[in-house]
Amino acid sequence: MTYFWKTWVDLKEPAILIRLFIPFVVGLLAVSLLGYFVFGWVLSSDWFWANPWVSMIQDWENAAQETLASVPLIGGLLLWLAGFLIAVIAGVLGILLGSYLVLLFAMVVTAFMTDALVKVVHDKHYPHTPYEGHGTAWGLAWKMTRYGLLMLGGLLLTAPLLFVPLVNVVWFWLIGFLFFRYALVLDVAQVILPADMYEQTRSVTDWPTTLPLMVWYALSVLPILSFFAPVLAVITLAHCYFDRLSLSPRSQAQP
Repeated sequence: MTYFWKTWVDLKEPAILIRLFIPFVVGLLAVSLLGYFVFGWVLSSDWFWANPWVSMIQDWENAAQETLASVPLIGGLLLWLAGFLIAVIAGVLGILLGSYLVLLFAMVVTAFMTDALVKVVHDKHYPHTPYEGHGTAWGLAWKMTRYGLLMLGGLLLTAPLLFVPLVNVVWFWLIGFLFFRYALVLDVAQVILPADMYEQTRSVTDWPTTLPLMVWYALSVLPILSFFAPVLAVITLAHCYFDRLSLSPRSQAQP
């Protein structure tokens, strides 16, 4: 709770408040334009509607409706219930997928501001704790890309789970959270911590970092909050890592 309170207090800093809304403004414009052009192209594209997979899905849907409607007495009820369940599952997955896309874009924008956000937190709360970090920007980008492809591969391999109610939502949420945590921990730790200390905190079982990130990630399911979650998570992680760095023997040994 201490880190959440410090994060909330830091939102009064003009340097942080301005950067909090940068992903929102940039992301809202980009996502709106992208969504407008992509959905407009899909809905007007002969390639999409003539695609064999689309035709096959429509045939399956028609066959399922005819089968359920032919069931005596309760056929109409079964048809309504099946449609309702499909609509709920599709709606939940649609919200998650849309939030993920917004969150991913916000994470990319926030990555360009991590150094500045960390500096604001350091200068206000930990001015006597020196930090150097480790790694390079190219190394960071490569590690995130590699991990993202690994998560995507895992999602494709477990695609059948996406058709299991409730399990699909939990599994989809978990895959997204693992990438969210990995990317932000790597980004912030590379700015603040030396390599050996980063290795001690990178595991998902490092609860002082995992639990706060779970909260920010859970809030990011709401599309608007997805724009703000990465900035808030960076501030929270900065506090966590500066606390650890200030208590480390290496930091205390420096004049």
